[in-house]
Amino acid sequence: MGRHHPSDAPAPDPSVAPPRRTKRRHAPWWARLSLVLGVILVVLSGGSLAAGSIVLTRVNHALPSNNLIGDGARKHKAGSDVKGPLDILLAGSDLRDSWKTDGQKPRTDSIMWLHIPASMDYAYLLSLPRDLRVQIPADKHTGFLGGQDRLNASFPDGMKDVNDTAGGMSLLSRTVSNLTGAEWDMAGLVNWDGFKDITKALGGVTMCLDKGFTSHQPGFTNGPPLTFPEGCHHYDADKALKLVRQRDDLPDGDYGRQKLQQQFIKQILKQATSKGVVGNPSKVNDLIGAAGKSITLDLGGYQLVDVALALRGITADKIVTLQIPHYSIGQGDQYQGEGLQKPLGPQLFRAMRDDTISDLLAAHPELASKVPDGS
Repeated sequence: MGRHHPSDAPAPDPSVAPPRRTKRRHAPWWARLSLVLGVILVVLSGGSLAAGSIVLTRVNHALPSNNLIGDGARKHKAGSDVKGPLDILLAGSDLRDSWKTDGQKPRTDSIMWLHIPASMDYAYLLSLPRDLRVQIPADKHTGFLGGQDRLNASFPDGMKDVNDTAGGMSLLSRTVSNLTGAEWDMAGLVNWDGFKDITKALGGVTMCLDKGFTSHQPGFTNGPPLTFPEGCHHYDADKALKLVRQRDDLPDGDYGRQKLQQQFIKQILKQATSKGVVGNPSKVNDLIGAAGKSITLDLGGYQLVDVALALRGITADKIVTLQIPHYSIGQGDQYQGEGLQKPLGPQLFRAMRDDTISDLLAAHPELASKVPDGS
């Protein structure tokens, strides 16, 4: 099966594979930095390259970088051209500032594989269930001996202490690589609580629900239960973050939460690329500052300006969101996690690795998760 590349002419229907590419054209906005993490943040409007480079330099200094992937990453020479296909590991940590004093280690409730095909004009965002039962490899860094557990346990298993997020990401990346066969070009770690500042800088975000619900999930409110109505509504930063971290009361449980997080990422990107943001220097400054507090990047040797330019053709409506086929494990009321459905699950991983995902989606459109666009 050869590599086929989708067209960037029509917006994709998330329930079907994107159409084949005919003629590529560049978007009028020349740099979209948000996709580096599937979320982040600043779009540089279509002014001069020099002006855009100044903003990129500020972003480059604001965003902390670290070796998040470890020794198993693909390495790229500094200054080399950014070419697809690219595979990027994204994780959202539930770290809270208070844990830095009491020593409690965070987990990663959001784990995503972002695949950008060789055409560099679409992106595929695959959510991996946090409760997926996997084999976590041994880790010399912490002395962890390895074993079967839920996927999100690999992050604290790789940490020596609460501040060792690089160690956590390294073991998480190896665990996901062992599961999927993927090799990583880049990685990004987001502090979900810190994401509140990004959402606040954007003036909130619009989120859509097929079915409304009332949350009784502990830890989200000290007052009456939170209600999230059906349909599309604009939420402030605090309530938006509470929405995307829901699970207990959602109709589809953790699967529903994955779809909410995918929708949130697309809405952040969509709003960050709007004229009301890119044309407002104050908002751009706020976004850069907020990102620096909540995001750590590993660009695998690439330069940030080169990554931004390479992804300039990808917009929110060109992100195809995916879910892995999985099933619940347990007996009676004893929930033990999620299992990977075979053979379709491994076929999905292979198609992501081989850059043939559009062919697989044509045969299995059910793998695409339907995420509202909030328009």
